[in-house]
Amino acid sequence: MATQKIRKMTALDQAQFAYDTGRFYQTVARQIGDFLHDNIKELSDRQLSILSDDQTRLISYSNTFFSLTEDITFDGAAPYFRSVTNATKQITDAIDHIQKVSDIISISAGVIGVAAGILSQNGPLIASSLAAVLTTIMPDK
Repeated sequence: MATQKIRKMTALDQAQFAYDTGRFYQTVARQIGDFLHDNIKELSDRQLSILSDDQTRLISYSNTFFSLTEDITFDGAAPYFRSVTNATKQITDAIDHIQKVSDIISISAGVIGVAAGILSQNGPLIASSLAAVLTTIMPDK
């Protein structure tokens, strides 16, 4: 069985991942805000509170990622980071079409979990949070 050598992320790779991830969190925060605005009359006080708080967290994570460069990586991070990068467009595309409040809350919570995993250098948390998001946006797969 052949083993694949995983290339260590260069400083430029790390900076690009941090920037791209910051942009992703900025986009998701905007999309959550749009969902709040479009559905404000249908949301319960609890749902409104959860989504408003999540939007604030997403903006905070976005700013955190923008401030990181070489400090973002950890041993074994490359496959986790690749999974995040591969899923970002799929997630942002899906958010624009989701109508169920529970799905938006689940996606938001999962994306926050991904950020927590990246910042705490916890690969399994990144993977499990990303899997939860993908299960929400692609329930039949």
